[in-house]
Amino acid sequence: MVESKPAPVRPASPFAPRHTGPITALQVIQLVLEKVGAGYRSSTIDHVSAGDPLTAVTGIAVTPIASLAALRRAAERGHNLVVTYDPGFWSTSDNLDGLEDNALFQMKRDLIRDRHLVVFNLHDHWRDRIPDGLVQGMAQALGWTMPAEGAVFDIAPTSLLTLARGLSIRIGDSTIRVVGDPRLAVSRVALAPGNAAQMPTIALLNGPADVVLAGYCREWEAVEYVQDMIAAGARKAMILLGEIASVSPGMKACAEWLKGVTDIPVTYVDTPPGYWS
Repeated sequence: MVESKPAPVRPASPFAPRHTGPITALQVIQLVLEKVGAGYRSSTIDHVSAGDPLTAVTGIAVTPIASLAALRRAAERGHNLVVTYDPGFWSTSDNLDGLEDNALFQMKRDLIRDRHLVVFNLHDHWRDRIPDGLVQGMAQALGWTMPAEGAVFDIAPTSLLTLARGLSIRIGDSTIRVVGDPRLAVSRVALAPGNAAQMPTIALLNGPADVVLAGYCREWEAVEYVQDMIAAGARKAMILLGEIASVSPGMKACAEWLKGVTDIPVTYVDTPPGYWS
C-alpha cells in the first residue's frame, strides 16, 4: 500500500552485518542507516515511500530514481526492495495529494502492490556519509583522487571544452551543458552532484575551483551568477550533467557498498538520462 504521508525511517537497534533466514525490508533499512554511519537526522526525506516495510526481502535493487521502468526491471529480477536516490512519485517527499485518481499513479501503485515491492528513498543519509556517497562514486567513475576533505578535485590541466568532452564520453552523457569559455584552462573542479542549490553553489564559485561540476540548478540562480562572474572578468565556469547522470555513479557505488553489508542479492538498475539532443 502506498501511504500519502510516509514517516521517516530511522535507525533502531543494531543488527549484525550478516543475516541468516528471512529478513524484512524494515530490518534491511535499519541496517543500512546504521552502517552508512551518517548519524541521526531530526528531519529527512529518507523514508519508505511505497510498500509494506514488513515484507520479506528477496533482493535489493539500487537505482538513481524509482521510475516505472526501474521498478519493472527490479521486479523482473526478483528484487523487491528498491533503494532509490530520487523519489518515484514526482515530488521531493513523494507527496501524493491530488494524485489519487491519476492513471499513471495508479499503474505504478498497482505494480508495487502486485509485485510486493518496497521503495525506500536513500537520499540524505547517503550524502551525509563520510565521504559523501555521491561524490565518491563520481570520483571513482572518473578516476579522480578524492581530496583529503571537501569536494574540490585537482585534475591534470586541460581546457573546459576538453574536460566537458571527456565527461560526456566517460559517463555516457550526451546532453551536457556548459557555461564559460571553451578555451578556459581548468585544473580544479568542485563536484556538486544533484541539485546545485543557490548559496552553496555560489560559495563554490567564489572558492578556489575553476569550474563547478553539478547535476542541475535553477538557471536564474547559479547559472546566472557564473555568467555575471565571467562578465565581471572572473575566469570561472560551470558544467551541468543533468540529475540522473550526476547521481548514477554514486548510486552504482551504493549498490557495491551494499554487497558488503548484507548477503541478500543486490543489483544496480540503471536509469538512462531523460534527455536527448
